Amino acid sequence: MRSVFLTQQLHIKNLFIFLILFFISSLVYASRDDSSFPKTGNFALSSSQQPGPLVGFGQNIVDKNQKIFFLLADDFKNSGSQFIDIAPSFLYGITDNLSVYFNMPIAADYRSGSQHAAGLEDSSVQFEYAFYNKQNNQFVDQATVVTNMTFPTGSSKKDPPTGFGSPSFFLGATFNRMYTNWFGFTSYGTVLTTSRNNTQFGNQFLYQAGFGRNIFSIEDKWIFAWMVEVDGQYSEKNRMNGIIDPNSGGNMITTTPSLWISSQHLIIQVGVGIPIAQHLFGNQPRNNYSLISSVGFTF
Repeated sequence: MRSVFLTQQLHIKNLFIFLILFFISSLVYASRDDSSFPKTGNFALSSSQQPGPLVGFGQNIVDKNQKIFFLLADDFKNSGSQFIDIAPSFLYGITDNLSVYFNMPIAADYRSGSQHAAGLEDSSVQFEYAFYNKQNNQFVDQATVVTNMTFPTGSSKKDPPTGFGSPSFFLGATFNRMYTNWFGFTSYGTVLTTSRNNTQFGNQFLYQAGFGRNIFSIEDKWIFAWMVEVDGQYSEKNRMNGIIDPNSGGNMITTTPSLWISSQHLIIQVGVGIPIAQHLFGNQPRNNYSLISSVGFTF
């Protein structure tokens, strides 16, 4: 089993190395500016309505004063547990290169064995800044930095917990490229937790990449696209009441195919997350799948 896991890790590592080199080379060889893109494919609508990741963080740069309300729902299942979330959120463009994103997730139904919990999860405010924008006659590139702070509006005392019980901080970076028909992204970040009452959930490290293709578009009306993203998360072990929990933390890599549909004022995205590599510390249930959907209204 260990050799299989190491082989999976090697394949994923090679994939991410390839994507990193591809995106770095795109920065180096980006050519002359040319804003005259035909309004077709992924460019049939404005940038806020163009395809993006479902699970991956960031890449939420919109025009100044533009507003988008999102409602995300997911159903996460593993052996013996099920977690259903509803997350209303609001995105606002402070400038053309700086956005703020407010998120208030709700644990609709958390079940682990005979235990049940529901209520608010940890809320957050996130800022994203596009420090690099490049456009030529073939594609558009954008690189951003992302930072957020999460507030302990959830509870670490519930079983299952609905929050960390103390503030946490996030710092990450993204890069995406958009062609008329194809698009891709990669992103990397870390969640740094804090302690309260001698309890601290493990820090998390995220590594993500994905690509997709336009299926069909109508100028100024509709975009239909598919994408596949690979999302990795390494979590350190938790410390509960001053004692390290050996049955916590680990590394998980999930692939999520999804379908994107957007119009001038509507965004719909649905996908299924399937674990492709799991190395969980101690005795923990293995993850089975996740169902994810997101609806956005632009105004």
